Amino acid sequence: MKAVVFAILLVLCIFPPDISWGQYTKPDDTLTVRVLTPYSYKSEDGSTVVLGEVQNNNSFPITGVKVGVSFFDQTGKVIDYKTGLTLLKVIPAGGKAPFSISSKQDTSITDISIGLTGFNSSPVRQQALVITPGTLEISDQLVLSGTINNKGTVLTSGTTIYLLSYDTFGRVVGIATVLPEPDDIGVGKTSVFTISSTPNSITKSYKLIAESDNYQSSLTDIKDVKTSISSLSKLVTINDVSITDLLGNKSSTIPVGSPVKINSEIWVKYASEQSEQPFVCYVQIKQVGTEKFPQNGTDAVPVEFIGTAQGTFHGMEKQEISINWIPENQGAFFAEVYVWDPNFEALAEPSRHINLMLVK
Repeated sequence: MKAVVFAILLVLCIFPPDISWGQYTKPDDTLTVRVLTPYSYKSEDGSTVVLGEVQNNNSFPITGVKVGVSFFDQTGKVIDYKTGLTLLKVIPAGGKAPFSISSKQDTSITDISIGLTGFNSSPVRQQALVITPGTLEISDQLVLSGTINNKGTVLTSGTTIYLLSYDTFGRVVGIATVLPEPDDIGVGKTSVFTISSTPNSITKSYKLIAESDNYQSSLTDIKDVKTSISSLSKLVTINDVSITDLLGNKSSTIPVGSPVKINSEIWVKYASEQSEQPFVCYVQIKQVGTEKFPQNGTDAVPVEFIGTAQGTFHGMEKQEISINWIPENQGAFFAEVYVWDPNFEALAEPSRHINLMLVK
């Protein structure tokens, strides 16, 4: 087994207080190449790191996919502008590729704006690399071992393996890679790899993907996860989720561009050991149904909106939470509500009530 040095982009927090999404605009779903909902955090050196994915909705592969990020301060002044390529050189038809772009070291950055600056069509890169992950063990360290097999017809070299971390909202919130790269892999041969990094408490799922000079792998789920990190006992319940206009009137149909409120009733089951329990409430709006992408058959439920509200529980009590949303697109949508503590531990099970909304 090769010795491996990890390279990890660790997410420090889900919506950091010093990073605002006011400058981020949701991409148009009709575009053939889209930048999906990004994630941003402050690194220890003071730079701002932006993680995300690019979705290729074309019926052909693309290459040279470049993403541009503008970094602003709280007054709207541009502090920095950086571009970067996706980590995969080729994005297959219907596939995704992650990216990571960092600003210069400047703690005044509070906002970001992201755009796609270019791409080209590409010859098909055969998915001849097959990744077989072992058990992902999570304690003070995250450790994953596995194998990668070359099922192509020629020797392959320059293989890079990425471990992608996703949060509840399907955003890339961490990227780790195997360093150094595996040696050349002969036809029909298998190479062993190990990735070690610091675990990320907000990660809800993990995937692997690899690319070499001439081949790729498919996006591979890691299903065998063993953790020794204890979770907090669930302190609260989410009893009711409703959608109303700003005057509190309920309606099954919402006009495009009309502001609505997503309301949630949260009950504390019992007083925590502390007299006060800070919390963050997240509301996620998803479109009903799935998209089927042609090559890999991946199901994806588009995320229309993510909103937050913060507060503090004072012993046993009930709180009413409201988050405003202005629908931008027509279609059928539903809301999901989550309640976490500031350290990203769940204080409640996700909402179980399905509230359908028709935006016309």
